[in-house]
Amino acid sequence: MKKAILILSLCTFMYIGITSFKDKYETYKGFSLKAFESSLAYIPKGSFNIGPSDEDIPNNVTYEFPSRTVSVESFYISKFEVSNAQYVEFLKELFKIDTNLYRSMLPDTLVWREKYAYNEPYVEYYLRHPAYGNYPVVGVSYEQAQAYCTWLTKKYMNEPKRKFKNVTFKLPTSEQWVFAAKGKLDMAPFPWNGVDMQNSKGELLANFLYIDQASILRDSVYQKNFLGQFEKIQIYRSGGTFYSNSFSKIKGHSGDVTMPVMSFQPNGYGLYNMAGNVEELMREKGKTHGGSWRDPGFYLLNNVYENYDTLNSVSAQRGFRFVMEFKK
Repeated sequence: MKKAILILSLCTFMYIGITSFKDKYETYKGFSLKAFESSLAYIPKGSFNIGPSDEDIPNNVTYEFPSRTVSVESFYISKFEVSNAQYVEFLKELFKIDTNLYRSMLPDTLVWREKYAYNEPYVEYYLRHPAYGNYPVVGVSYEQAQAYCTWLTKKYMNEPKRKFKNVTFKLPTSEQWVFAAKGKLDMAPFPWNGVDMQNSKGELLANFLYIDQASILRDSVYQKNFLGQFEKIQIYRSGGTFYSNSFSKIKGHSGDVTMPVMSFQPNGYGLYNMAGNVEELMREKGKTHGGSWRDPGFYLLNNVYENYDTLNSVSAQRGFRFVMEFKK
């Protein structure tokens, strides 16, 4: 019975995702030069402050440190995370050329499989089912994302009517990404103006793990002090009540997993989901920015980045977007 309820819940979520997506924009129908160039946002040359604020820094994440002023040259960046449909297009072209290379570029769909959750429909359908065509691709490694950018460069440069004559597509550097995420708001901690995670209507501003205040409680643990002695300290923890699904009481909130790449409001540069949805791979190996659908709000801060272990590491929370740079 429990399994049947889970399946019904998932099917309902798929239906909601399909209908709401079709109401907002069309499904991706293949590479179009005009549409592709309009999906790139120009980021002007500039300087900005990057680094920690005064908050304590958890051990499993990192602020850019030390705080400093950095400058970036102008570049273009995709307004959206790379979608399943875009990545499948890449795979189809590889299949025609080299089946072994095609196999090496397949995302790991088993990232959806969890011991205590029934996610088998995602394992089978998330990458290729049309309902998820405009959802961000996940289960890709650093090397696969790099390979996609190399393929995209060749594809674009072979377009005789292209607007930009000598460019290359790459993963963004951490500095490029943070500058773009700020959306012209140098002092803003998130891609939007202000420190709240909800707007004036009570709607959440990103797809992330919202933890209900009623579930947060105090607890005590013992921790070693600088003398090596154990002392009792007070911590805050969640009692386990999360609002992280499409049936949430929170207005305008996220889905159980990822959401379409054009969800929520864009930032000042017209970029979608620079916070939440999927954490995004950086050109610097082992590093992501932006937080994901499964992360609480702290991980969505512009200056916070997370680390992953190896170049072959993959996750249902991790995707990517690309930048376009001018060749000198």
